[in-house]
Amino acid sequence: MRIAHLSDLHFGRDQHQVADAIISQMNQLQPDLVIISGDLTQNATHEEFQAARRFLDQLQQPAHVIPGNHDLSPTNLPERFLYPWRKWQHYIQPETEPTTETEDAKILGLNTARRMGWYLDWSRGRLNEQQMQRVENELQNTQEEKLRIVVAHHPFWLPTRSQHRKLVGSRDEALTIFDQAGVDLVLGGHIHLAFAQTLQGVVISHAGTTTSDRLIPGQPNSFNLIDGNRQRLTITEWDWQKNRFEAGKTTGFLRQNGEWQHSRPVESPYQPN
Repeated sequence: MRIAHLSDLHFGRDQHQVADAIISQMNQLQPDLVIISGDLTQNATHEEFQAARRFLDQLQQPAHVIPGNHDLSPTNLPERFLYPWRKWQHYIQPETEPTTETEDAKILGLNTARRMGWYLDWSRGRLNEQQMQRVENELQNTQEEKLRIVVAHHPFWLPTRSQHRKLVGSRDEALTIFDQAGVDLVLGGHIHLAFAQTLQGVVISHAGTTTSDRLIPGQPNSFNLIDGNRQRLTITEWDWQKNRFEAGKTTGFLRQNGEWQHSRPVESPYQPN
């Protein structure tokens, strides 16, 4: 299976040339599925959601899409507290936590964005017991050979330089349940930094900001291309270089005794199917 993982599009702060190139790149690479892990908009305005909708309509591939914290209005407090997902449901899709099942994988979206929190930084995310229980319930009867993927906007792991951004709330409890449910991949975004890591036998992979100008130093616009099955995976970071996306670092993973671990360095299988 081939999955393209995009994140943090931030329409309203998007770069049109990069967004157009993504559509062309998807048509060239022909992934089986496009996953977008939140922050489709910058300020959750009607105009930004409309732009996100136009982008999605140009994709020829099926898409699995979840919201992020920027898809909640930062200024319209009645909207944020009383009907936070009305624009999302009008322009994007009825669900904020979609389930997608294909011949090769089962993908569960979890909405980690919250209207408020008991902390000053409301951009932080968290999970609740009902969401964790849903993962356990929906995966318990999944066919053994299918990849089991959870998509959540906020991070389950952070490199040292990004730890000030904070992990998703209830991370440890969630990972314990994910491990018991046989989750293979957790895909996310939020921090605009691409990485792929293992934690408690699960692959944690984040995409950078795919189309926006909200870049951190040393991290270009990017998306990830995931190839493989439940025994072997490669994750290739595609970086924006001047006027096109080019394949960059590839990380390989092997599943042994129910646990994922890094494999030897591998060449990127980025040629179109």
